[in-house]
Amino acid sequence: MTTEIKQKARVAQEIAPGIAPGGAPGIGVVLVDPNSLTRDCFSLGLGTLCQDMTVQSVASLKDAADVLARGGRTEVVLCNIGAQMGLSDVLRAAIRDAVSACLPVPLVIISDRDDGGMILESLRLGVRGYIVPSLGLGVMLEAIRLVAAGGTFVPATSLQSLIAPAPGAIAVPQTPPPGAAAPVTDRIGGLTPREMAVLTCMREGKSNKLIAYMLGMCENTAKAHVRNVLKKLGATNRTEAAFMAHAHLSRGAALESNQP
Repeated sequence: MTTEIKQKARVAQEIAPGIAPGGAPGIGVVLVDPNSLTRDCFSLGLGTLCQDMTVQSVASLKDAADVLARGGRTEVVLCNIGAQMGLSDVLRAAIRDAVSACLPVPLVIISDRDDGGMILESLRLGVRGYIVPSLGLGVMLEAIRLVAAGGTFVPATSLQSLIAPAPGAIAVPQTPPPGAAAPVTDRIGGLTPREMAVLTCMREGKSNKLIAYMLGMCENTAKAHVRNVLKKLGATNRTEAAFMAHAHLSRGAALESNQP
């Protein structure tokens, strides 16, 4: 196992030679894990695979907040919640407090459960990433880099589980006849037709500038529509809004076309 990790480290250095020790500034990570074994394994794996990454391990979110309070460079806080079936009230409160204490440093969850519902709830609490161990250390590393750069990471398998029909069921989109207005029930969260068009573009990963171009509006108007969509859906960011749209589609409802 150690040999394999070292080989991956050499490959990573060949792919990204600019990240060599002594080169560009590295990434500071605080890893929270109450289990000393997995905490040491994650810390050793990340530190070996990426030589420019500094990992400081602690046993609780409170300890992580203390580390941040002492200062020093930290780009991402990782929190391993293991195989919990869901977010308990205690853990939910702890994550909410940790997100608040860590700001502006993003918090990323590591969980054994690839569960769309848990991911949505985590995003609502302000979490900026959700990693499952089955992704492997290489993907985990790239997820950390993405979040450190300002992005949000969720597993692609979770998106697939949200849009897939329930076992034994077939999802049939109910589209309105040509020229007919979409039923109100097909408009998530009471969104207007224009906002539904914006949400469709958001699901496709389009930027505000591209949304403005596609829908024939100025960029400031597109930004305003995006803010309204997030507010009406109760979503904290664009990724969560896309999750909610996928969940809506999985129930058989079709989003309106992204036409003006």
